[in-house]
Amino acid sequence: MSPIRRVLVGYGSESGNARALALRLGTFPALTAHAPQVLPFNDIDVAGLGAGDVLLAVSSSFGDGEPPANAERFADALRQHPALPGLRYAVFGLGDTGYPRFCGFTKALDALLGEKQAQPLLQRVDADAGYEGFFAQWAPVLGEVLNGAPDAGRDLHLQVSAYSADDAFVAPIIDRRRLSLSEPAAWQVQLDLRGSGMHWRAGDTLHVVPQNDPTLLQALADWYGEPAATELLRHRELRQLGKGLLRDLARMSGSEPLKELLKSSQRPALEAYLHGADLLDVLRDHATPDSVPLPALLERLSPCLPRAYSIASSGGDSVSLCIREVRYLRNGRERVGTATSGLLHGDATAKVYCRSNPGFHLVADSTAPLLMVGTGTGIAPLMGLVQELANAGAPREVHMLFGEKHRARDFLYQPQLQAWQDEGWITRLHTAFSRDGSDKYYVQHVLAEQAGSVADLIERGAHLYLCGNKRHLDGALQQAINQLGAAAFGKADTWSLLREQGRLHCELY
Repeated sequence: MSPIRRVLVGYGSESGNARALALRLGTFPALTAHAPQVLPFNDIDVAGLGAGDVLLAVSSSFGDGEPPANAERFADALRQHPALPGLRYAVFGLGDTGYPRFCGFTKALDALLGEKQAQPLLQRVDADAGYEGFFAQWAPVLGEVLNGAPDAGRDLHLQVSAYSADDAFVAPIIDRRRLSLSEPAAWQVQLDLRGSGMHWRAGDTLHVVPQNDPTLLQALADWYGEPAATELLRHRELRQLGKGLLRDLARMSGSEPLKELLKSSQRPALEAYLHGADLLDVLRDHATPDSVPLPALLERLSPCLPRAYSIASSGGDSVSLCIREVRYLRNGRERVGTATSGLLHGDATAKVYCRSNPGFHLVADSTAPLLMVGTGTGIAPLMGLVQELANAGAPREVHMLFGEKHRARDFLYQPQLQAWQDEGWITRLHTAFSRDGSDKYYVQHVLAEQAGSVADLIERGAHLYLCGNKRHLDGALQQAINQLGAAAFGKADTWSLLREQGRLHCELY
């Protein structure tokens, strides 16, 4: 190993974890002989890097794989620099497996340094929330390499893999609890994630890789007269039918009615036709087994799409979901939810993975009031947010508004919500049960009745968390907020103002 001229510890950090690790690395005993300089990446002159330099890169990723703010200029300069053949480097990445591009920036940085002919001292580290364990293994080996043992880290592999639809965790289902008396019922499902290595927080989503309904698979096999179709279609998407697929089916089958439905002017009619429909409905209505042969269909069907659910809990080794059962009759056939059927009935496990949803995390400002509005199973992420506050022992001003049909039959999580109110984790709990009176009564009516209190919350910097059915909530809540904003502040577009200020957090489905 050629002589070391200088050691630079560069860091990119948003929350401070990478910066703290970089500072610790700078004082690590095995490195002190090299007098390392610890700098944010943006303070490092890329053009000045050369032979004899060692760059130790310790960085997180911002959002879904972007460089942190204090690394952006460095990354741009590195991309534009022609080559760095004399530079040696090592990369320690911190990330969140909840993001699809886990450790995206440090993976890209490692690849870019390689493209510029820099030489790696060790294999890149891809660490998650358990980065301390990786750091404790990596730093001593790095010291050995820098002090004349280049092969010391040959077998050091410190890389966490992010779960995905193709590599999901098989989670035991440990509890199912019905939450409502009405049909279709709402349920809480609890899954055991011990041993997964996944990290999540309230506001994140759990993606379920579903199993297709065996009855539907058999019906498709019968329609084709091909028993093997059940296995061939088992992992294909049979319910969420995109326009591209429908156009192909219309073209192959020559169905004029389907072609008519696909015209842009017929969008409402197409949505009405597809509501509750599956692939077999479309084939029966518009095709024959000869016009859409099974091999041609298989070429056009996507893999079965994961179903995303807001996490209704915070902390611990298990995760809870609040889901609505899907079960109905259409055209004489009983239909069940692609994912909910397995989650609620019979299956002992589910294939899952987490994805981070930072837009619905608790705002860091502990002085900001929180106004939470959830309807139906949209209460799920709000339960997680309040539980996160309770687990942390950090009470805040929380105003919760829950809407459903009947108090006696549909008050989801009533005992827990009322207990949280009694214990001070929820400051005020409001409800709107739309079918209990002679007139329909929705959450927007509660907001109108509480206009003065809501305006006061907004004026004091409140953040609004909203979760529920988009068709029912989006316009209604926007109108209610704008009306009270116009009356209280003379601002007719308070909704947009909240969005611009980052105080509006929506999960609408």
